[in-house]
Amino acid sequence: MTQVRLALAVSFADPVRAQDELALAHQLLDGLDQRSNTLLAHTVALIKDAGTNGVTDRAQSLHTDIETAGLPFLHRFVELALAFHHAVRGEDQDTAATIGRLRALTATRDFAYFTDIAHFMAGLPLPGASVIRWTENEEHVRSTWRGLVQARQEHLRTRN
Repeated sequence: MTQVRLALAVSFADPVRAQDELALAHQLLDGLDQRSNTLLAHTVALIKDAGTNGVTDRAQSLHTDIETAGLPFLHRFVELALAFHHAVRGEDQDTAATIGRLRALTATRDFAYFTDIAHFMAGLPLPGASVIRWTENEEHVRSTWRGLVQARQEHLRTRN
């Protein structure tokens, strides 16, 4: 479980390391009935691959798997991955739609920071006052998340 969370943490900033961490997570999960962690690992793979072709289709398939497994809390993670993907690709309409879905999924305020993060990644203003209290000032958090998007864009440019 911790290995999947480590892969999640590094997947935004370092897709190469995320691949290694994800491989280890799959190795540790192999043979275990850890459906939640397995699905989260698939979400990490989406984040690792953000900006490349096929991510949206894989996310749709993952949403179906999440429904089948009866683990609806994981939808928020998939939508956050999609927000990152769309921000990296500069897909403004898809980003807006994803933020709308995230807002609905976090209406109870559980994981409400995901909605703010999606705005930050896309360089969008928040629609109103945030309910989140960050450990750093909001501008620093915004800059950090936007920087991850820009770093991924640069990674994809230099890779091609």
